[in-house]
Amino acid sequence: MPYSKYFKSGQKILLVPMNPDNPDHHESLTVYLHEIGSHSFDLKLPYQEKQGEEYSFKEGMELQLSSESLGLGIRLTGTFCSRLEPHLIRVKLKGDLQAFQRRSKPRSDATIGLRYAKGRGTLKSFKNQWEKNVQLLSKSSDLSRLSNLPRYKVNIGPGGLRFNLKPPVEIADLCLVLMELNDKTPPICALAEVLWFHEQSGEERHPTGLQFINICKSDQTRLEDFVKERGASEDKDHN
Repeated sequence: MPYSKYFKSGQKILLVPMNPDNPDHHESLTVYLHEIGSHSFDLKLPYQEKQGEEYSFKEGMELQLSSESLGLGIRLTGTFCSRLEPHLIRVKLKGDLQAFQRRSKPRSDATIGLRYAKGRGTLKSFKNQWEKNVQLLSKSSDLSRLSNLPRYKVNIGPGGLRFNLKPPVEIADLCLVLMELNDKTPPICALAEVLWFHEQSGEERHPTGLQFINICKSDQTRLEDFVKERGASEDKDHN
């Protein structure tokens, strides 16, 4: 399989576990191609994981890899082999490379209630906290203490959001976000990573694009409905 035709060193790839422990949970990771083998990829994780904070890859874990090449989306599947270094993993490929036409997910400008906590090198802890928050939101009958969140202007959709974030900001920073779309429904909790940011001299906050890496699929549906109700808007910088 001529992988080098479609993949280059340093190329960004979205890594998605194909059989999550909870089928209602969407999970993804950003990785960067380090080296192409005859039947494998060595992939570098950008998260500055501390010892004991490593992502829990399991031997034989089935993964989907997707990226862009030659103006098209490309995807293939593989299985986790091993962690070569703290930030380097090897994935054995199944040879099922496919090209597809990418379609941007609809999103909308809105003002919503938003609270967030930002950090680096704490992927496992952030994911554990996200899971706890999701359980609390699903079981709690009194969500009054989570209402009246600070209001932010955002561009939002099922795949992520953009808003002005207070520096310091770095690519692959993690944000645990709590989003209140309206006062009639429970907030949505998601774990997101920074995809891009634009520094603005003299400004206290920088426009920042975040991608959801852990979110309930039912909450993604809620976001899709929210965007449809408001009407989609263009945001070319946001993936």
